Amino acid sequence: MTSVDHALRLATWLQLEGGLTVAEAAERLGVARSTAHRLLAMLVYRDFAVQNADRGYRAGPVLELAGNSPSETSALRAAALGPMHDLVALVGETVNLTIRTEDTARFIASVESPQALRVGSREGWCSRLIG
Repeated sequence: MTSVDHALRLATWLQLEGGLTVAEAAERLGVARSTAHRLLAMLVYRDFAVQNADRGYRAGPVLELAGNSPSETSALRAAALGPMHDLVALVGETVNLTIRTEDTARFIASVESPQALRVGSREGWCSRLIG
């Protein structure tokens, strides 16, 4: 399950933040460069990523299609990311955007603080709300 989580996190970063190198991916995931390379290679194989001439990676055709999705959630995320970045710059803390669906909260966007000790991104997580 960890490798699936890592691949999905990479895909999310590529879609929302732009390009990544193998070294950046390895550092952010806390894995060896060889592991990050294998994960990125699989994302390329399945068209979730493409490799640039400079050997960096960016969102591939599948993620580009999803980025143009007319869903209300993607529109909310797109509208919120700019203000979320501004808020992180102002307060120096991680900012998460959640939506409530019945008894769960789904994290749909996250902008991490630059601080070494911080709450990490929870984008894509789902949490059951307590009554």
